[in-house]
Amino acid sequence: MALFSQPIQHGLQSLLWKSHVFWPVSRCRQLFAVSFSIPKRDKVSYFSFMTSSSTALPVDPQGTDACPSKKRSEVDYEEEKGWDEDAQEIHEGKLLFSSSGGTLKKQLINHTVSRHRFANVQPPERPLRAEEWSRLKESFQSPEIFEEVMLNNMVRYNSPIDVAKSLLTHVAKSNGDIGYNLLVKYLALCVQQGKTSEICDVYDILKIRFKVLESGAYNLLIRGLSNSDQWRMALTLLEEVKRVTVPSRSNYESCIKAAGRHQEMTLACELYHEMLAKDLVPTLDILQTLFDYSRGMKDPALQKELFGILLYLRENQIYPHKTFIRSIKLWFESIPGEKWKGHLTNIKDSGQCPVCNHQLEDSELTEEEYNNLRERIIRDVIHGTDTFRKTSPQLFEAVNCLAKDYTRLLVLGRKHMLTNSFNWKREVMKEMQNKADFFFAENISEDDAFLLYATLRSGKHCKFVTRDFLRDHKACLSDSVTRHLFRKWQRGHQIAFSPSAGGKHINFLPACSYDCVVQTTGDTWHIPYKDTFEEKYSYQIPRKWLCLQQKYGTM
Repeated sequence: MALFSQPIQHGLQSLLWKSHVFWPVSRCRQLFAVSFSIPKRDKVSYFSFMTSSSTALPVDPQGTDACPSKKRSEVDYEEEKGWDEDAQEIHEGKLLFSSSGGTLKKQLINHTVSRHRFANVQPPERPLRAEEWSRLKESFQSPEIFEEVMLNNMVRYNSPIDVAKSLLTHVAKSNGDIGYNLLVKYLALCVQQGKTSEICDVYDILKIRFKVLESGAYNLLIRGLSNSDQWRMALTLLEEVKRVTVPSRSNYESCIKAAGRHQEMTLACELYHEMLAKDLVPTLDILQTLFDYSRGMKDPALQKELFGILLYLRENQIYPHKTFIRSIKLWFESIPGEKWKGHLTNIKDSGQCPVCNHQLEDSELTEEEYNNLRERIIRDVIHGTDTFRKTSPQLFEAVNCLAKDYTRLLVLGRKHMLTNSFNWKREVMKEMQNKADFFFAENISEDDAFLLYATLRSGKHCKFVTRDFLRDHKACLSDSVTRHLFRKWQRGHQIAFSPSAGGKHINFLPACSYDCVVQTTGDTWHIPYKDTFEEKYSYQIPRKWLCLQQKYGTM
């Protein structure tokens, strides 16, 4: 009974072995080898994300089947989650199991509601003896979810691992087994604290106790192992996942970061390309990682890969944040023997860079490009749109402001605006009609489609004003070339606007005369970036740029 009176130094497997719940790891590995033939693991077909069980079932010591054939339940778990979301879902107990009768799923859904009432329950600060856990559970308001609440809050408060071990050992002694969801919550705590040996322990237990693992467990295992000296185990797990489904973005990114940290950039780039081939969109964080870990390397193939990432930003109109742009600058300046120098700057309204005097690409389309885009917009967007937008009553101030700078305005609205109301007063509408032409569409019509049609039919010089990003319309275009032309035309013709801080005025940002995408001449690079949080999440075209020049001769 004095097992937990001192800080626990034993692994989870050894503690559970003492509780007669799990076979020692050597026996587990032996059984696994007998049943599935480890040397030919590429032929193992039992891995799946439809989970094995809601409880950990002990291995039958008389048989060789390490994974009992008892019918198991399924797990509903969101795959495309980052680390924070993984931990949050496990913390909140969202591993919902369904059985034929639905009883277990209903219980867990009900328990999820109850668990939120105990979010502030403070876990013990030291490992407890079995009788201490029993007394604590008896005094708990909802004893049926006691263990889940405790493990949830151990993750929340980042409790010592030994406290969690003592709880799991108590559960094993009391119930004869440990639930899958409890093991995964414990795994989340181990990953959170970077306890590599414990992560490996849990993996050994999970792979013996269950025929299959679901994506949440794999996400945690890959995340935890990739941050350790056992990072190559994460690559093995990634291969296991690939046998049955497409790994998540976070799976790939964990492995890419691990390869980068260990200077295996060829492997990191291979994983990056594999990720793109599976239509997984990389985060800016992982792109920045590739630049960070490539710093100071003289490798033409790697340099070509990173240039390719910059062109990826160009083609997809992606603007790095300031931290990422600094990584790009430092990488260029670290390339041995190439003498790159970077400067953060503001491009002039004319499109000229004040650092190198280079003139950026014009945002205007050629006559042929414009005509092709116009016809495709009419065919793919105007005739097939399903976008619906509401007009803001601040339209009056916008018309007054724009009428000062533009000789002719066309305002697209809806017929309900002609009805005298609190938002659309008749005298205000009459005054606006003196300053602009109006077209009133039916109340259920798609005004963005009219907006695009009117702008394109009015000629290349025509600009338009809307807060809409027009992503739905862009998505209607069937090929990447036309989408690229649409984005370029949009950047050069859409006037962005937003209310002032007090909401009393409207601020307009004119369309750019130059194209706001990554540009290169070979010995120069110009990369636009967003400097503030507001810019990052708005349509506003970035006004900040990184200029990179390659200096020849002595510097």
